[in-house]
Amino acid sequence: MAYFPMFIDLTGANCLVIGDSDTVLRRSDDLLAFGAKVKVVTVDEFTLDDLQGKKIVVADTGDDEMNTQISQVCKDSGINVNIVGQPKMGTFSFPTYLKEKNLVGAFSSSGNCPELTKFLRNKEKEVLTPKLGELNEMLGKWKAPITELFPLEASRRSAFEQLIDYALCYDGIPSDEEVEELLGSISMML
Repeated sequence: MAYFPMFIDLTGANCLVIGDSDTVLRRSDDLLAFGAKVKVVTVDEFTLDDLQGKKIVVADTGDDEMNTQISQVCKDSGINVNIVGQPKMGTFSFPTYLKEKNLVGAFSSSGNCPELTKFLRNKEKEVLTPKLGELNEMLGKWKAPITELFPLEASRRSAFEQLIDYALCYDGIPSDEEVEELLGSISMML
């Protein structure tokens, strides 16, 4: 079964990480990189009360019975849960991702082969560069003015595509003045 790729806002979300393995600590770092508030507890410190009010729980307890209990309580409570190494016990999997500012590309093998997703991420590094992260920020800043200037979806799409083409050929991210000039030229053509 393939997992549905969904990007969610974790800014300020209360998350719990149970365990101290390298894998679970990397996942804690991943959650922090997306703005989550992460509490890490060791297996010995963990109680079921720790699950209350959490948006995401990641567990690597090394104890099948405890993993099953954590999984069931989370599922019953509507908490997204990931049990390391046991994808069928969880409700989501961690993708292999590449992040440049707010531009994120992610891959999932649905638990079949994480090495393949790491291969794909490394290939994607050639395309998803820091420049694209900066370009994404610039385009986000211009989204509302472009929507106002080009109310028709086809025209708006064309304007964005032309801006992207220009920026990718340009040595750096265009200034506001350059974007205004380019939008003026595009509006006369469309």
